Amino acid sequence: MKRTAMAVAIAAVTAAAAQAGTVTTDGADIVIKTKGGIEAKTADGTASFKLGGRIQLDYNGYDGVINSVPGEDGSDIFFRRARLEVKGHYHDWAYLMSYNLTDSGSIDQIHTTYQGWGDMAQLTFGQQKENFGLEDTGSSKWITAIERSLPASAFDTGNNVGAKLHGANDFVTYSVGVFKQDLDDENDLDTATTARLVVRPMYGDDGLIHLGVGYTTRDGEFTQLGSRLGVRGGDDGTAARIRGRYTGGAVADELEAWNGELAASFGPFHAMAEYFDGEISGANGAPDIEADGYYVQAGYILTGESRSYKTGIGAFDKVKPSGPGGAWEVFARYDELDVSDNNNLPPVQLIGDTGNTLTMGVNWYANELVKIAFNYVHAETDEEIGGEDDGDAIVGRIQFAF
Repeated sequence: MKRTAMAVAIAAVTAAAAQAGTVTTDGADIVIKTKGGIEAKTADGTASFKLGGRIQLDYNGYDGVINSVPGEDGSDIFFRRARLEVKGHYHDWAYLMSYNLTDSGSIDQIHTTYQGWGDMAQLTFGQQKENFGLEDTGSSKWITAIERSLPASAFDTGNNVGAKLHGANDFVTYSVGVFKQDLDDENDLDTATTARLVVRPMYGDDGLIHLGVGYTTRDGEFTQLGSRLGVRGGDDGTAARIRGRYTGGAVADELEAWNGELAASFGPFHAMAEYFDGEISGANGAPDIEADGYYVQAGYILTGESRSYKTGIGAFDKVKPSGPGGAWEVFARYDELDVSDNNNLPPVQLIGDTGNTLTMGVNWYANELVKIAFNYVHAETDEEIGGEDDGDAIVGRIQFAF
């Protein structure tokens, strides 16, 4: 019903715009752009409005340990993401609203930012990305692999309501914020504090070197720490997971994690690596569950373009094709997540102990809006899950991002 109402509203606005004969304004002249979405801004730069979004249609085919049904192959075709986004600014205030059209519909981000102090001190209020980790801070539209790595997924902080102070210039990017994690049994607020610092010893036409560190601490109830094995596995995320989890109603009441980041880009070559370490602290005498992991990734753009980089968030961004045939990129990534240092006795249960994946892929950026990706994933676990300890997957995506 929500999606139907939104579709009707969008259609009505579009029809009204198509029949309008004259557009007038009582303020500054308006400049309208239609490249990569619909954008309108005043000629003096005091206000702007842009309508955009993303559609990601995925195919997953997988077997072995990746499938949550032992001994069977799995496959699915589904919309991984479908979002409608509105953003803009008025004088010193900016805003962003992003709505998920998939499933029953939900708000992805909705926030406002005060920019009056300059680029090095901006304050954002509302539901927003917390910025923990290089891969996770980058947009899902332009990460190199179709799915994020095992440790980045395990320690994903998500989008939450809160306040964040952040800033950037060519040398440094930082963010620190306090966010809502959950409500406890007494309906009292559980909070999270997340911070990230990135420095760039080299940034310019000659290349990029990126060094970063992040930290998050979170109050609330946690029952497990782990990740899928490199593949989502369908609409309901039915792929198997490597994880440590509590049984018998035991929970943790705190999560704490940190990470280190290293990245570089020189012409068509780019590389990145991260290490994560963290734990959930057991409540009422339950033991802690610890996990750590890392990934290393390298890519090369065969058609000669360079992957762009956003200093504002300290992360890689899109590849912009320089020719009519688009841009072609190849990459490889190895990642690992380890929960084997924990005991395997109630109330802690370990599934898979340690998991790793090798992901290789090719991306075709047909133009600035369309990306077509194919990934091959090979996964292994130290301990069997459902009688399997390895598996393979073919993953494909057609993306339109405007």
